[in-house]
Formats: sequence, C-alpha cells, structure tokens
Amino acid sequence: MLSEAAELEHGIMCCYLYCAFSMKRDVAEGVTEEQLKSIQGWRKTIMEIAVEEMLHMCLACNLLTAVGGAAHLRRPNLPSSPRAYPPSFRLALAPFCRETLATFVYIERPLDLVEADENAAGLSAHPLQTRLSDIFSSARDYRSQGQLYLGIEDGLGYLSQKYGEDKLFLGPPESQITGSHFDLPDLIRVTDLASAGQALQGIIKQGEGARGVTADSHYGKFVAIQEEYDEILKEDPNFEPGRPVIYNPYSMLPGDISDETTINLLEDSLSIDGSNLFDGCYELMMQMLGRLFLHGGESQEELTKLADITVRLMFGVIGPLGEALTTLPAGASYPGMKAGASFRFSRDINTPPNQAAAWELFIERLKELSAYTGFLQSNEVVSTVLGRVRRSLSQCADQLDSVRQQS
Repeated sequence: MLSEAAELEHGIMCCYLYCAFSMKRDVAEGVTEEQLKSIQGWRKTIMEIAVEEMLHMCLACNLLTAVGGAAHLRRPNLPSSPRAYPPSFRLALAPFCRETLATFVYIERPLDLVEADENAAGLSAHPLQTRLSDIFSSARDYRSQGQLYLGIEDGLGYLSQKYGEDKLFLGPPESQITGSHFDLPDLIRVTDLASAGQALQGIIKQGEGARGVTADSHYGKFVAIQEEYDEILKEDPNFEPGRPVIYNPYSMLPGDISDETTINLLEDSLSIDGSNLFDGCYELMMQMLGRLFLHGGESQEELTKLADITVRLMFGVIGPLGEALTTLPAGASYPGMKAGASFRFSRDINTPPNQAAAWELFIERLKELSAYTGFLQSNEVVSTVLGRVRRSLSQCADQLDSVRQQS
C-alpha cells in the first residue's frame, strides 16, 4: 500500500505539472489583463500543490524505508491503465480546462464526500475480509487517497502490536530524506508509530483536508479555482485559460502502454527532440532523488549538493522545458494544437546502488543532455529557453564533478 501511495502521488504530481505548464502566460494569447491575473494565480497555486505532491511521495518513501523497504520512485507511464489503480484514479496528462479541474477536485475530495457517495451507492468503506489470501496481497478497497492512507495507518498500528515497534521500524533513519534537503519542513523522518502517524495525517490534511472542507487543503484550493473560473465564464463564455495542448503526448510509444489510441504521438521534429530532452532530464532528476534515499557513503556536503542540483533540475530545467513544449506545434495530424511533456520513463529508471557508479552516471548524463540541447535546431520561441537549459545542465555537471573531486 505504501508503494502504491508513492506511485499515486508521483503520477498525480505529473498531472498537475502538465496542467500548469499548459496555462496561458500573456495577453497576446487571447485573454484580458484581469483574466491573466487570475490565470497566473491559479498556475502558482497548482505549482505549489504539485510540490506538495512531491512532498507526499517522499513521505511515502520515508515510511517505506522506515519499515525496512526501499524508496519507490517508479510508476506506470501515463495515462494509467484502468487496472493500475481503483476506478477513482484514472490519471492522464491533460491541459488546463474546466473538465481537467473537475477531475482534480474529484481526486482530492475529502472523506466526508467519499463516504456520502458510498452510502448513496450502498457501498461499504471497509468491506469485510474473510479469506486468507493476505499473505500476498495488494489492498485495493480504497476509493480515495484518504482511505488509502487510513488503511496504511491501520496496518502500521496492527503490525506494531503484532511485532513491536522496534521490529517494525527497523530501517536506518539516515536512509530517509528530510526538510533540510529541500526546504520542506513537513518532510519528516519516520522512526516510530507516532512519527508515522504524523506523516500520514499531514498528507491527508494537506491533500483533502481534515473532516470537513478546509480552504487551505488541495481540495479547497481546487474548488476555489473552479468557482472563480465559473464566475469568469459567466462574464465571458469564450474564456479559454489554457493553451490548445494535446492530451498524453509522446515522442515514441512507451513500452508499458499497448494501446496507441490512448496517447498522441508528436510529429513536429523540434517537438519530438524537445520531448526527448525533457524525458531525459526528468528521468535523471528522479534517479538523483533515488540516490538521496540510498546515500550510502556520501558526505553531508555531497548530499547537500545532490539535493541542490535535484531542485535546480526541477525548477531550472524541467519547468522551463515543460512550458516551452506547450508553445511548439504537435504536428500535421493535430492542426492548431500544441505539444507537451510526457514525463516518460524508460526501463532504466533505477539508481545505481554503488556511489561511484551513480555519481559517474549523473555527471555523464548531465553532460550528454547539455550537448544534446546544443544540437537542437530551435526556433525563435524556444531558443532562449534552450540556451538557459544547456548552461544549467553543464553547470550542474561541473558542480557535481567538483564536489566529487574534493571528496
């Protein structure tokens, strides 16, 4: 269940980022100054929520390592299969629009609303388990994130009683990452049942809110955006805050998605090259994050630098590239439509467990990605972004190499 939670938080984070990247940034895109102010506020909120989803993913990984497991940073490529998660979670890469916003509200809905829906449908929130198949099971009887985390909380309580906290929370605390790495105070280290409960309740309250709707939860924030959006639509029925971005764009068919009708293959050469660059940078960023959970042998200085570069890749490379892709054409088969980031994972997402090999890989890949950026035949729209990205990747490689040489 913890692995599934980490996957869900990861996938939801990508959906929120994709949506934020697709939002208009200038009045030249057919919105008024007043409308643009609203769009900018919504984008800022959604980006902040995406960062908090990353926090939740990291907390789930801390919980995993606390009970002797490994951080789970893999996930299925999007859109997710109907069999990947319960029906409440059909994750897809969709641009900002009224329908996408409604999906986000549904994903983050609080327990009160979930239970009301279940009661209306005659469903039980906690169906009885009368079989003995739990020796190798994947509990799928949740219909919201809140139910999933409450199930995890119940499981940890049960296992603490069965084995004792010392035998349950046996993972080395130093194999977890904390707020000091990413300036996220809520990213805490889990060492016992009390700190596990604090982490789980923090995720629930920050996401859907405590019992009853809270304005500062993800659910409350999405509802507020939805209400403001509807008010603007009353005044301007033609209001379109999102760019005409295609759903589920890919430069190539991912190996774990068999149905090509669920994705849109890019055809424009620059969009394809830019998509490949984005995916390479994104996968490398996740490999670096994985190394922070392993950090076997790194000094504190090395860990700090690795965390700094992971953050720099997120905001200085992934963000600008993701947004730039939504300004590029998707291809001849999609007239008037724009491209987008696929967040594609290859089979090689795993982080090497050996410190020397991992750091050599990171430096090599940063240099290769920087060189690749220099080869792209860019246009006037994205040339400035690509130039900054190339320099940022090269500087990250030099910084990692310098820290390694000093150590």
